[in-house]
Amino acid sequence: MHINLTDKSYSLSIRMSPDGFSLSVYSEDNKVLFSERHDTGDTDLKQLLDSVCGSLPNIQSVSLIIVTDVYTLIPAIHFDQDKAKDFLQLQHPILTDASQVLYTYYKHADAMLIYAFNKQSIKAVQNIFQQINIQHHLHQLIEEHQNITGEQVSLWIRPEKIDCLASRGNNIQLFNSYPWQTEEDIIYHVLNILHHLHFNHETTKITIYRGNDIGTHPDNTLSNYIPLINIKNIPTDI
Repeated sequence: MHINLTDKSYSLSIRMSPDGFSLSVYSEDNKVLFSERHDTGDTDLKQLLDSVCGSLPNIQSVSLIIVTDVYTLIPAIHFDQDKAKDFLQLQHPILTDASQVLYTYYKHADAMLIYAFNKQSIKAVQNIFQQINIQHHLHQLIEEHQNITGEQVSLWIRPEKIDCLASRGNNIQLFNSYPWQTEEDIIYHVLNILHHLHFNHETTKITIYRGNDIGTHPDNTLSNYIPLINIKNIPTDI
């Protein structure tokens, strides 16, 4: 990392996924000053983070975004901290001791998001930064459903996976991930969700989150069936 900006305050966003991680440095006015991505095994995470600390001694906040398919959302009334792993294993039975189980409570939905990621990767960050804000990659998507009125479906398009959250008001009806290879796969999943949840095609709001690395544009075809479609780019820090 070739930056030397030592006279101001900065925030650091670390985005981890099973195939690698990315680092983004933000100024006090939330402008991206630096961003880079590394594949798993390409760079030692601890060494890179040590370099960041040396270049930016005035880091005010650190966010760790966990990108993982290993997650489940349950009603908060059923949640038991000692059984968080058991809840997760009901949907993901291959969960091992190498994973650290995390969870976040969402008041508006009265629901608990439980998820897991490689324990050693998380520990590598925690060993360097004493205070860190850990979030699942779908945190913003869930948060933005807290003031929903009517029926809405949000799609988070990633390479080969699409995360779907469907809600009627504050009541979450569906929260799941599906594989996709073509634009037609995404369209099928959306129309299938609307059909099974009995959502009205004319009034349901569709929000599509898409990263810069996603070249497909399902909204072009979906607009033939659903008039209310909103497109949002996926920020690098969430």
